[in-house]
Amino acid sequence: MNWLSSINSGLKLWLQTQQSALRVLIQSNFTGIASNVQPSKPLLILGNGPSLNETLHSDQGLMDSFDLIAVNYATTHKKFEELKPRYYLINANTFFQEDHELNDLYLEINRELYHNLRTKTQWKMTMLVPFRAKKSRAFRQLLESNPHIDAAYFNQTPIEGLSFWSHWGYRLGWGMPRPHNVLIPCIMVGIRLGYRHIALVGADHSWLADLSVNASNEALLRHVHYYDTEGTKPMKMEDRIQQPRKLHEIIHKFYLSFEGYWRIKSFAEQQHITIINASKTSMIDAFARKSLAQFIQDMPQK
Repeated sequence: MNWLSSINSGLKLWLQTQQSALRVLIQSNFTGIASNVQPSKPLLILGNGPSLNETLHSDQGLMDSFDLIAVNYATTHKKFEELKPRYYLINANTFFQEDHELNDLYLEINRELYHNLRTKTQWKMTMLVPFRAKKSRAFRQLLESNPHIDAAYFNQTPIEGLSFWSHWGYRLGWGMPRPHNVLIPCIMVGIRLGYRHIALVGADHSWLADLSVNASNEALLRHVHYYDTEGTKPMKMEDRIQQPRKLHEIIHKFYLSFEGYWRIKSFAEQQHITIINASKTSMIDAFARKSLAQFIQDMPQK
């Protein structure tokens, strides 16, 4: 029965390829995509996991050897102004929705994020954002109010299917593996910007330990970050119309994130790009584990 399995796998890949091509035609922008900046340093992606605090404590002296990307709510941490990241990437749709489309929680944290970006950023920093950000009033006001901040745009469009097709789409910036976690666009946009050596820190991805189900059969997730190590109270995860997600739906999102890293690994190897995971704690199993010091030492000398 192996031939049936092979046929089924081939048909699935072909269907994914067709669906991805249609998504690209409908959703993707083909001009104005973030492009090569001819970087002179490797790229270090600062994830939001609690282990980033350990990295900042032990390896902050190495940070000057990298261009840094910060993500999501990193502006709330005291180290933001000290690290002065070159890039800041936000990806979730809720960052770019209008106030009347948000519940009170997202409304408050969005206002805090944009306020911090506007008032704290006193060095040249590029916001890496999906094209939908161009329609966001809050994002446009941020660019108008702070001359130190500019923007580069990327396509969030999920591209799947046959590898020759998906790698072609990745290379042109038409899309990426499903961006269910902010680190996926960080890596893919980093590659698009011309970085050949990329390291991750704070990429804990220890969500399974923070999942629970209450007596009402509601699936809850406790959010823990390096800027809030106590974490939130267990919260319901919601879909785009603010309906609570079922446990299997939440776990499926996790599955897509971890699968996405393997898709990136395949693409990076084809492009001769090195990606390592230097997180002190991490559940990501796609990228080689190595310390930042060893990563720098192993880099080819110019």
